[in-house]
Amino acid sequence: MTNNLFNSYAVAKLSYSYYLIGKLEIYLRTQIPITLSDYSIRKGYHEWYGAISLNSYGEITLKKACQNKDGLRRNQLDVAKYLPFGFWRHLLSNRHYGELWLPELHHLFPYLRNPKSLSSFRTVNKHLDSALRLRNNVAHYNFESLRNMEYSQEKIQLILEMTGTKYSARAN
Repeated sequence: MTNNLFNSYAVAKLSYSYYLIGKLEIYLRTQIPITLSDYSIRKGYHEWYGAISLNSYGEITLKKACQNKDGLRRNQLDVAKYLPFGFWRHLLSNRHYGELWLPELHHLFPYLRNPKSLSSFRTVNKHLDSALRLRNNVAHYNFESLRNMEYSQEKIQLILEMTGTKYSARAN
């Protein structure tokens, strides 16, 4: 990699992307556990993640997050801090539309028009796909994706607006 790849333009785009992804991830990891806590209790579970059906990767990821470095069980509220962005994205995917979105997760988006409608869900779903791709491009310094970053940034901004989360506009 050459130093000219790290020009001020690239750094600004990467930095702003990282900022938006961080705002979104912090919102999801703080609000999803709160939103799913009562739901899980109604389903007979003590932990916020008890009523979630996961694929094998999700189960492994959750199991790792539940244990600290000494193998001891973490407090259920601390578990969220150790779950990656992809875990949160998975909970808001097509697989969980009927199971989690309709009864609970649509509440995460109070400024989304008709939040229980399939079209509103699909909008959030598509925007989250853009967010995940952007997150991966930023994390792996994929400079070829710089030209498409603004599109993904706009999608994250729309998601943040649907949640009511404030964010700073990009500095020009």
